[in-house]
Amino acid sequence: MKLSAITRIMTGCSWRAQRNLLRFAWNGHRTVRAFERRMERGEPFFPAFLMLSITNRCNLKCRGCWVSQTNPPCSLSLEQMQGIIDTAAKYESRFFGILGGEPLFHPDLMTLFRNNPKAYFQLYTNGTMLDRKTADDLAALGNVTALVSIEGLETESRRRRGRDDVFARSMAGLEAAVQTGLFTGVTASINKKNFDELVSREYLDFLVKKGVHYIWYFIYRPCGVDPEYENALDRDHVLKLRQFLVEQRRTAKILILDAYWDADGRGLCPGAMGLSHHIAPNGAVEFCPIMQSAGGYLNADASNLEAIFQQEALLPGLRRFSTGQGRDCMVMKSPHELCDYLKTNGAQDSSGRDAFFRELAERPPMSCHDVPGVEIPERDAAYRFGKRNYFFGFGAYG
Repeated sequence: MKLSAITRIMTGCSWRAQRNLLRFAWNGHRTVRAFERRMERGEPFFPAFLMLSITNRCNLKCRGCWVSQTNPPCSLSLEQMQGIIDTAAKYESRFFGILGGEPLFHPDLMTLFRNNPKAYFQLYTNGTMLDRKTADDLAALGNVTALVSIEGLETESRRRRGRDDVFARSMAGLEAAVQTGLFTGVTASINKKNFDELVSREYLDFLVKKGVHYIWYFIYRPCGVDPEYENALDRDHVLKLRQFLVEQRRTAKILILDAYWDADGRGLCPGAMGLSHHIAPNGAVEFCPIMQSAGGYLNADASNLEAIFQQEALLPGLRRFSTGQGRDCMVMKSPHELCDYLKTNGAQDSSGRDAFFRELAERPPMSCHDVPGVEIPERDAAYRFGKRNYFFGFGAYG
């Protein structure tokens, strides 16, 4: 990890953003240690981190997206979101990924951030609604990092997002965030269509010039009503992506993050480890965002969240099922076996389109991130240390 990637954060982020980032790093360490202790001692389960899809309202209809928009839109209430955060605090968990739809549509989003200064939020946004006033408000709070989704350059954004102006508007939102001193990132779901333009040093240098501090690479996992299975990465693409991340982490002037591999290059699943689970806009407590099935739903103030995690049988069963399938994403690798397991164990379709089980049954098995026997270990010392000692050491795979 180049020192310039760190110094760019120190020079480009406001003091408030830097202070809260350091607080998050310290609290994140405590969160993970507390999680490990619970797992080792067999204490009541609660994940280290939670991903909250707070609304299914969105101004885009992207190909391959798992979110189904409804009329009226479905959203978590402020009472439910606050209940989640209050419950998580009991387990020293203070980091929350905020997803949608487009979360900036939620009318209580700023109130949630403002009411929880000790929590840290990663806001996943398409950037089209991230204007200067919104960015200023986020910067004033300091406990939010904006992560703008750029799913390709102009031509691919138009094709994938279904609108002509998306790339320009997303870039404008990105620039607004950077200008206010927010700790600002970019995310991309890598597929065959956007691979060459986004998995490149030229793209990383472009982001550096725009003032972006970090990039989070995901692997495209086709879902929803327009999945584009043919656009999923094959084995060679996955290995090429992994090699790119390992090499560029050592030289690029931007932090490069992923959550698919451990320090030795073996695949892993945060859900299988119990590290993270997902809550949908309809209150469904799910294994992960693309696993749209549930055994339990939040009540009006989320006071039943602990009971769902600790008494409901589906999630621990899915963790065991996932590790039994190997280190890959079970939605990608074993969709038919997964469908049978969910139906046998009484899971409910939580997709909002009443089609998740049918979609699983019709999915072709696909490659994802784990390629046994061709592991590519981390070469950057700092990132390798972090993965080995900070958040991927839970022994979920034996």
